[in-house]
Amino acid sequence: MKKNAKVFPLLLLTPFVLTSCGQVKKYAEHLDDYVFTMKYHKNFNILQLTDIHWNINSSTYESEKYMDKVLAEANKHITATQGAGAKIDLVELTGDMFMLANAYHVDSFIKYFEKKSEEYGFKYASIWGNHDRHGMYNPNWIAERFAKAKNSLYYEPNDDLYGRSNFMINLTADGNKGSEVKWQISNLDSGASFSETALSPFRDYDYIRKDQTEWWISEYNKAVVNNQNLGGSDDIPGIAYYHIPQEENQKLYDEVQKNPTSHKNKFFKLEGFADNGNEKYASNFLDEAKQRNLKGAFMGHAHNVDWTVTWDDLVIGLGVKTGIELYYAHIDTKSEDPDMKKGLADTGITENFDLIGASLVTITDEESNIEGKFDLEHLYLNERKGGDFVAWVKY
Repeated sequence: MKKNAKVFPLLLLTPFVLTSCGQVKKYAEHLDDYVFTMKYHKNFNILQLTDIHWNINSSTYESEKYMDKVLAEANKHITATQGAGAKIDLVELTGDMFMLANAYHVDSFIKYFEKKSEEYGFKYASIWGNHDRHGMYNPNWIAERFAKAKNSLYYEPNDDLYGRSNFMINLTADGNKGSEVKWQISNLDSGASFSETALSPFRDYDYIRKDQTEWWISEYNKAVVNNQNLGGSDDIPGIAYYHIPQEENQKLYDEVQKNPTSHKNKFFKLEGFADNGNEKYASNFLDEAKQRNLKGAFMGHAHNVDWTVTWDDLVIGLGVKTGIELYYAHIDTKSEDPDMKKGLADTGITENFDLIGASLVTITDEESNIEGKFDLEHLYLNERKGGDFVAWVKY
């Protein structure tokens, strides 16, 4: 939902778009409007990039050079493991794309992903994070920039649904609306440090709220009814992307600490998830969604964490922080920290590296037999003078 925003007078040179208090759309009456479609195929590849943090101190040259390597490595890995013609299909940008950025950096970022989407043939979806709301622009302006970009999947009406980046990407049999839905890719605004004015000093971490969960259920049910009418599957698997981890992450981590064999888990947890235990709004999203065949939930926010765990049949995890901006963990093979040692043991990596890179989901279902199966791999990519460090680790 777009908001009215007050603009600080000192930012006269920054472009803004103000949203008026027009008629508020009732989301329940316009469920189709929130849905994009893409054609499903076996080995549909979703590359998650998170916490890129382009900001006023960023060198766009250095940042783009690093991103070039990440995308090139992902594309090379996909073709090497899946064959010629396989590619990145969808890029999920799961928040904190920016941090105290200016108009130049926002424009450069979108132009960069438009260029790369043409080069590699993918679409990209953008989700709000806390630092995306802290910049030298009105938040409505950046939303409109993403909404208008040719290869960007982004929708944000003036509606009664909490948050900004709430939309579905239905993977259908032929790529068209009304066709059988094979998978649903959900994008949600986790209410990260909700700020609706330029340079707001206020921070209030939030979570996926009840009305967003109800919206998600409505979209799922609508797709199920459509499939039933077409004689297709009424049990549609899905993956959700958002920025702030939910409280289940911490609860499951605590369970694993008490009983390491209770849940499959892997990778690194070297800092807290978010405000777990102190959240203002507790979420029931994952409880409800996993009852409706949600198979994966992936987020960002915590730079020193890519810990992933399986809860029943639901894989919950953080993507690898992408980009060289701001802080990230240095993984030291000589460290005595138990979490670092466990992460190293999980990955099998035997040399020092930095916890930056990307995450790749590959949906492995056949077009004619949808079972909700996917592979998850984490990429660690570090630029090095003697040759870049590259490691792919499968969950």
